[in-house]
Amino acid sequence: NVFSLGDAGSSPNSKTGAAIRKQAPVVVDNIEAFLNGRPLAARYNGYASCPIVTSSHAMLLAEFDYDMKLAPTLPLINPTKPHRGYWYLKKYGLPFMYWNLMLKGLA
Repeated sequence: NVFSLGDAGSSPNSKTGAAIRKQAPVVVDNIEAFLNGRPLAARYNGYASCPIVTSSHAMLLAEFDYDMKLAPTLPLINPTKPHRGYWYLKKYGLPFMYWNLMLKGLA
């Protein structure tokens, strides 16, 4: 059996940090299941997210699934319009998440 994720995987979704963050738990669950002789039940839904900076202090956060349907994780913010909150997320939130949570397997 071969397990892969991110750029090494052949999934048809966009290769983004957000995608690998959602793929990692699926791979971990399936490897665990395989090693314990259980069926591989975890599935990845194709979630990906692309930050699109539209000005010096605004950004779109394009979040979608395998079918290219919107899959917003922040339901109170309209994902089709640039927003300052998304810009702050990219500037401060995502670097913090990457260095302090994602690399440690906590996010």
